[in-house]
Amino acid sequence: MDKNKVYPKKVMTIARKEYSGLLLEKTFILSLLVQLFIASFSAFLVVGLTSFYDPMALQGMQMKESKIGVIGDTDGELFKLMKISDLEPIKYDDFGEAYSDFYERKIDAIMNIPNEMAEGTGLINLDIYIPRSELKATIVSLQLKKPLEKFEQSVRTIRTARLEGYTPLDIQIMRWDQGTSSSKLEFIYVALLPLLMFTPAFISGGLVIDMITEEFERKTLELLLVSPVSLLDVIYGKTLVATAISPVQSLAWMLLLGLNGIRINNFTGILLIVVIVSLTLVIAGSIIAVLCKERGTSQLFYSLVLIFLFMSSYLYTNSPLNLVSRLALDSIGYMEAFTWIAGYTCLAVLLLWALASIVEKEHMKV
Repeated sequence: MDKNKVYPKKVMTIARKEYSGLLLEKTFILSLLVQLFIASFSAFLVVGLTSFYDPMALQGMQMKESKIGVIGDTDGELFKLMKISDLEPIKYDDFGEAYSDFYERKIDAIMNIPNEMAEGTGLINLDIYIPRSELKATIVSLQLKKPLEKFEQSVRTIRTARLEGYTPLDIQIMRWDQGTSSSKLEFIYVALLPLLMFTPAFISGGLVIDMITEEFERKTLELLLVSPVSLLDVIYGKTLVATAISPVQSLAWMLLLGLNGIRINNFTGILLIVVIVSLTLVIAGSIIAVLCKERGTSQLFYSLVLIFLFMSSYLYTNSPLNLVSRLALDSIGYMEAFTWIAGYTCLAVLLLWALASIVEKEHMKV
């Protein structure tokens, strides 16, 4: 039997054996549950995460009216504007009573409105007390923004009209049919979707390292090679299993995202990219494992390679991460997508050839 020749039946036998053991791997099952949670509740996670770096993303959402304790001028224009907006203003005679209710969480904020009229000349200084909770403070601030802007515009209109030689500018604002970008959509297609698509590929690369180094560390590789299988059959069998699980997970995550109301185009193209990237990372992990033979060292090198690839992927337009985003948004032509997919396929084939050469050399040492 030629030890350097690959036998598909033997590769499939090794793959079935590894697949059975994979279902009992607690780390792998835990990673699946984490990804399942992210994909299943993506709609809630998107709202929460986007609010951290862009609080304006919460604007326009249906939220409970905030209760604002108002001291001072409760008959003026600002109080009336608050009543017709997403707020529930509550009159208080003194600050002590309002602060007591604020401390007991009966109201969400306190506003002190001075008695200075818009027709006057004095500075209108508003004192607003909001809670320390960042999320609650963000919601209160967003709900206060609209009445405060309307009040500011009203005061500005009245007071600027009194300026000597004042002439309002006639500004023609061109309104386009295209809407502005949404922070929520940006987060979904730029961060969440690529993360869910390629997390299985990242995990697969680590899994194949564990599968291969386990044979070296437990001294079971010699027993396998006594049987009618070659080292290449063993490595290819483990590589096949680690690669095959990624597109299955990615397809499941895309279906769950669809159930959450997130539209994804080009399912086939995205799955093809996931398969190619998974194969590339799994082969890279296999090469590292065969050369290092120790789990800790191999995982360290793989992590460094993964970090470098992940960080550099956003430096050019059609990296795998960006390519998935563009395909999901249907913002890339078929020829352009095919060209880049073909390029990544050539890279995977080149690495596969390198793996075969390295395994052939290592087989002679075993």
